[in-house]
Amino acid sequence: MKKKPTVSVIVPNYNYARYLRTRIESILAQTYQDFELILLDDASTDDSLEILEYYGKCPKVSVCEINKKNTGSPFLQWKKGIDLSQGNYIWIAESDDFADIHFLETAVRLLDENPGAVLCSLGSWFVDENGETLQKEYDRWTRAQRNYKKGYKVFRGSDYVAGNMYWRNYVYNASGVVFRKARLDLLEESPVFGMRYVGDWLFWTQLALRGEVIEVYKKLNRYRKHSKSVTVEGHRMGLAISEEMDVTRYIETKVKVNGYDRLVRHGSYFKHILRTDAPCSIKQELFDKFAKYWGNGWFAYGVERLNKYLSIFIPLLNRRRMNRCRVGWCPF
Repeated sequence: MKKKPTVSVIVPNYNYARYLRTRIESILAQTYQDFELILLDDASTDDSLEILEYYGKCPKVSVCEINKKNTGSPFLQWKKGIDLSQGNYIWIAESDDFADIHFLETAVRLLDENPGAVLCSLGSWFVDENGETLQKEYDRWTRAQRNYKKGYKVFRGSDYVAGNMYWRNYVYNASGVVFRKARLDLLEESPVFGMRYVGDWLFWTQLALRGEVIEVYKKLNRYRKHSKSVTVEGHRMGLAISEEMDVTRYIETKVKVNGYDRLVRHGSYFKHILRTDAPCSIKQELFDKFAKYWGNGWFAYGVERLNKYLSIFIPLLNRRRMNRCRVGWCPF
């Protein structure tokens, strides 16, 4: 009987033929080779199929499946890949990104050494559509983190969610994460796979609450930023804000968040709704949803605006940064 692979690498693709070869070659070149490769395509209309058919003959490829009809949700492709996977660990390697050759070796070693960890998140360099490295910093590591002698830190999942995921999707790129498949039982009935814009935020949140989180302070992933993306378009229309409020509401039911932080967070949503250029009908739906979840938003909005202004002079009022302190270090 053929031995099951330790890692299942899932490549969900839709119309990224121009990046697909680079993506797959960066996987095949990994120093850690105990993996299967699952290639999925969501009814691409470019040259993706030709490339996938070529790589589908590779011995590492266990599945190469092409949808005849587009699903409309990247997270449904995640689910399909997870259902097809055989490994103990899963890496969702998005088709437009690529990785350093030591990416998988680093993640697997740390997950093996920390059996309570459900996910290992590695740092990313941001690259543009041509693969050129961008200077913008998204990891937001403090100096103490960057200089941490082990090069990584293990967090209790509930602390990580309260200190990081409550404020934004700190695990911002699936390609930078390897996670433990055995902890996914909770997600079978999750709304994640019916979401279009921020399902990954809820996915990582629910997973983190199942154990520990490892952060690796090395940039071993390349995350491609496009001039237009599904998430950007969703924000423009205000549709993603609705899903984001759902995630925040969920987190508030699972971890302890103090009243002041809630007001600041709620106020930030009210501000986004006010400022979005979505059609009036969508804005009204967002206001109605906000009221259903949290009541009148004008007070929260005022608190958020005052907090924003005062935090310029009183750094302790920068709630995102100070909550980050709760899970490790203070940046001041």
